[in-house]
Amino acid sequence: MTDLAYLTKVLRTPLELNNVQPGERVMILTDTGMDPSLWQAAQAAATELGAEPLVTIMNKREGHTRNPPQPLIAAGIDPETDLCLYLTSTAMAHSDFSHRMRDHMKRVVLMEELTPDMLAPGGPGTADYPALYRLGKKLADVFTAGETVRVRCPNGTDLTAGIRGRIGRSIAGIPHPMGKGGTGCAFPDGETHVCPEEGTGEGRIVFDLTAHSTGRLEEPLILTVERGGVTNVEGGRGAAIWRDLLERRPNPNNYNCPAEIAIGLNPRVTPTGLMRTDKKKYGAVHIGVGDTIALGGTCHANVRLEGVIDKPEVTVDGQVLTRGGDILVDEWNTRDS
Repeated sequence: MTDLAYLTKVLRTPLELNNVQPGERVMILTDTGMDPSLWQAAQAAATELGAEPLVTIMNKREGHTRNPPQPLIAAGIDPETDLCLYLTSTAMAHSDFSHRMRDHMKRVVLMEELTPDMLAPGGPGTADYPALYRLGKKLADVFTAGETVRVRCPNGTDLTAGIRGRIGRSIAGIPHPMGKGGTGCAFPDGETHVCPEEGTGEGRIVFDLTAHSTGRLEEPLILTVERGGVTNVEGGRGAAIWRDLLERRPNPNNYNCPAEIAIGLNPRVTPTGLMRTDKKKYGAVHIGVGDTIALGGTCHANVRLEGVIDKPEVTVDGQVLTRGGDILVDEWNTRDS
């Protein structure tokens, strides 16, 4: 779906959820790896709402968490920039740029790896976002009150981590507090996450759906986790890619794991091999490696990677939250919305 009028209509949604007002300046940070119709539609949507869009186009970054050029960083933190859309082909949520945006109390919307197809009728961009947020909030409250999270799956996954004192968050298109006063969300969206205590992760993770920088996994990507860090990476092509990414910018903190455990909420996701939406799939779980600063943790790393497990079981202090692709506490039947 590349019709500009249709894309403009859909991309009003994240702007309206972020309460964009007439006269506000909306920075659209994009790159040469993105379909131009997306930034054009975002520009048109902001204009329709009476805002002033500022489109900045840079060369595609080398990899995830890489910063924009300095002039664009300066534009993002400028006092006159009210909202920034990350419409980029690489993920920047855990970049130093994003840390600075939070320090400057900015509003951001993560739209990395977005494609026009994700916004098509019936796709993840057209989900009932208030319903996703409601379900996500219920899961988030369980994370916040919990002490131990466990992720298991018949594929061989068995991971435990401590979450005492860590806040669960419902991330479903609706802005949530970040940093010293800014807000953040994503689009398309739909997840509930928690940032486990660093140093507490133990076990084995078998990603079987999608992973950062690998696309759809042809064979499982397997991580061994000991004392809160990845000690071994196995699994053919995907493992080779991840080992290279972890070693390319050496830092012991790159191996921090789990940096995040998140449950997908969006029933309109059909896996495509792109992390932007695959990790939001209803009942799926994604787990992060590396940096945790963006989620309120204490680990600052040079790398942030994530992978997806399709149908795991997630428990918090023994309470089963998900199993076999179902969210067991979904009393509203969000999956059918």
